[in-house]
Parts: sequence; structure tokens; C-alpha cells
Amino acid sequence: MRGTGMFDRTVEPDPRPAAPPSRNPERMRKGHRREYAADRARGSTSFSERCAGALTDIGVHGAVSYRDLSAARFGGHPYTTRRAVNAWIREGLVKEATATGPNGNPFKVIALTPRGAAEARKTAAKRGQDPRQRIEAAPLQRSQAAHDTAVYRACTAERERLRQRSATVRRVRLDRELRRTVARGSESARIKYGKRAADTERHSIARELGLPVDDRGRVLYPDAQIEYEDADGRTGRVNIEAVSGDYREPAVKAKAAAGFAMHASGPAAAALLRRLGLGSEKGSWLRGPADRDPTTVEL
Repeated sequence: MRGTGMFDRTVEPDPRPAAPPSRNPERMRKGHRREYAADRARGSTSFSERCAGALTDIGVHGAVSYRDLSAARFGGHPYTTRRAVNAWIREGLVKEATATGPNGNPFKVIALTPRGAAEARKTAAKRGQDPRQRIEAAPLQRSQAAHDTAVYRACTAERERLRQRSATVRRVRLDRELRRTVARGSESARIKYGKRAADTERHSIARELGLPVDDRGRVLYPDAQIEYEDADGRTGRVNIEAVSGDYREPAVKAKAAAGFAMHASGPAAAALLRRLGLGSEKGSWLRGPADRDPTTVEL
């Protein structure tokens, strides 16, 4: 059928056959709102649920890099991540700053405000989160941000590994919470019964928390610990260490031998783990359960 086009030109019908349907399931631009509409139609995680999980993550870990949060909770989609973060900033729930990574490159980091921590706790309670989970508004310390965000990325990798094994994460404890718990009990025993009792109590609490004690009586603390429940209802823990380039070899060996999941924060740390035989999934120092495989973590 002929028709009249612009400037009264005759429009000829297209002689080419119709194009076949696209076989590319990713045909829409990443981060486009229509993509998320399609995702919801397929029953994937809703935007509100993504936001709830992201707020909880920030409160649990204190400081999270923008890029890591996007990858972990928003499928790496920049439009959706920016939409969520901007909304939180307008509502006074988060604060955003710029920190420096191990290679000297700047990156954006996000932390909760006190109002954001209160909101995250309410959201976590509604989602059935373990009530013992600590969610805090931590001060943004730029000097510590690279390490904090590396710990978050390491925990994200371990959470995904547990998810693939049909395990459910119940709680995440950071180094500072574990240390406070042990120190509080040990100091209480020291005040009442003296140093020997304090040492005994410290080791007892460490065993209860799943923390190893070395042959010199020192408790080995991970950067983070994940408590989980597997598909058969059994509980377990993963002790996680985000290794930086300035770690000493004896410390890395001790924690790896104790079954810690060793993650490299930066290329220097990755080289250190490879040199110690920890640079692949068959690292010789990993003697714990199957979820102790090393993973490279770099900002």
C-alpha cells in the first residue's frame, strides 16, 4: 500500500521481510526503568525489597561503597541505585562521601545517619531479621573506608556462596562487636576473680563465638563473621578476613590455617595470597568447610 509521506513524497512499502524476534534477553539498556518493570513481571525482587536489604547492609557494615552496594542489591544498575540513594539523602537516611581506595583512586562511600539507622532497624524487624543483629549509624572515617567496604564485598561473596548452598544468613558480626563481647566478659571475670579467671573466661567466650585461639592463648578475630542456617536446619559460622597489602605472612597463615575465608583487598594482597598458595579456590591453607574458598576483593 502506497502512502503520502513528509513533503508529499510517496512512501514505498519496505520490501524486506519482517525481522525475527530478538533472542537477546538483555535487549533493554541496563538500568532502564522498563527493565525493572519486566523483572517484576517475572517475579524478581521488588525495588522496595532491594532498598530494604541495601539499608540493612549499610547499617550492618557501617560504610559501604556505592559501586558494591549497586552490585550487591541493585543488580549493578546505576539508574536504580542512584534513584534509591537520592531518595535516602532527601529523607535524611544516609550520608555520602568520597574516600580513597588502596590504589589511590577515589570512590563513593555511603553510611547511615541516626535517622537512617532507626529506619533500617524497623525495616529489618518487619523482614524477620534476627533481633540480635546490630544496625548502627557509624561515623564516616575516610581512612578506614577502604577496609570497611572491602569487608562488605567479602561478606557479599560469602553470602552468595551460602545462598547457592540453600543456606540462610541469620546474622553478621563485625570485628568490633566480637571484640567487645569477649572483652566485656573477660573484664567482668577479672574484676571478680583475677587475671587467670579472665583468661579462662576469654577463651570460653571465644569458643562459644566460634573464634579460634592460637597456641599462645590469643583469640584470632576475623573482620566479620556470618552466622547461617543450612537447608537441613543446622547452624554454622564463616569467619571472614579482608586481607590488605600490608598484612604480614605469619598473620595470614595463622588465620587461613584456622579456617578463615581469606579475601584480598587490592592487588598487593592478591599477590600475597597467591604467594602463600591462597590465590585459587584450592588454597593449601584452607582447612575448614567448603565455604572457606578464597575470593579476590578489590576496590
